[in-house]
Amino acid sequence: MMAGQREPHFLQDDRGFFTTSYGPFVLRSAFQPIFSQNDEGHLTIEAFEALIRAQQDGKPVSPPRFFSMVEKADALMVDTLCRELHIRNMGNLGRLKARLFVNFNPSLFDDISSIDAEIDRMVDVTVRAGLRPGRVVCEITEQGSGDEKVLNGLVNGLRSRLFKIAVDDFGADDSDSKRVDELRPDVLKFDAAWVRRFTETTAGMGLLKMMVAQFIERGITVLFEGLEEEHQIEFCQTVGVQLMQGYALARPEIVPRTFDDRFPEPVLSQAGDSQRPAQARVLQREPAVAAPASDLPIRAAPPRRAATFGKRVR
Repeated sequence: MMAGQREPHFLQDDRGFFTTSYGPFVLRSAFQPIFSQNDEGHLTIEAFEALIRAQQDGKPVSPPRFFSMVEKADALMVDTLCRELHIRNMGNLGRLKARLFVNFNPSLFDDISSIDAEIDRMVDVTVRAGLRPGRVVCEITEQGSGDEKVLNGLVNGLRSRLFKIAVDDFGADDSDSKRVDELRPDVLKFDAAWVRRFTETTAGMGLLKMMVAQFIERGITVLFEGLEEEHQIEFCQTVGVQLMQGYALARPEIVPRTFDDRFPEPVLSQAGDSQRPAQARVLQREPAVAAPASDLPIRAAPPRRAATFGKRVR
């Protein structure tokens, strides 16, 4: 482990957001919004995906390059460091309902005892940040599915502490379906390239709509990511997708204050009803009134002309 990295240090800027470091790298959080959409096209931020942004000597370092330079002995520590950084920053974002998606790589854990220690630490960090564990969605990364005992121990441990579980890059092959059956996730993120192939034919689109409906019936929230065109957002509404993410909606921001201006969170009136904020984004019509936030699935709109997904850029 690099010198000085055994106990993480966090610095807070004048806006309340935290940075930390690993060796020569300065680490910051970037948040990308995840939206719901109602029948009129009103968008509401339901969650943020946390992404790490690294700099070395004032120059940005891409996430793949940064993680490739992490020493093997430090991998779990850095994984933990990133999650803690994101949770701290979420606590200062000022949102009362939005959830936070953070990554977990089960392959970094050697045994159940190390998992328990990590989850206990995460509970402490979450509570100290002023969040409930139920607002944190733990995204189980694909590369961590080798050791079933460790994987199940991680998922069961997180769920027992009331964290939510998400499975990424679902593509509906046998292994993906098995993953969903075994992990019983709260959220299922569909692979953008796989969805694009299915939207090339009418039969494929029909099958995709049926799959979305089946997962919703099982109590699983469906999320489409990698959306880059406005017509893709309309397609999500057509097939009943509950959550959406992509550059067509909003890009990640290191200090996500502009999200509050464009997509303010609904507030509660004295009667307990949600008041609609004065400004919010509506597809092809800005500004307009936003729909109240909801943790429940949104209803699909009547069928519209579907269009194929564009190339996914991350």
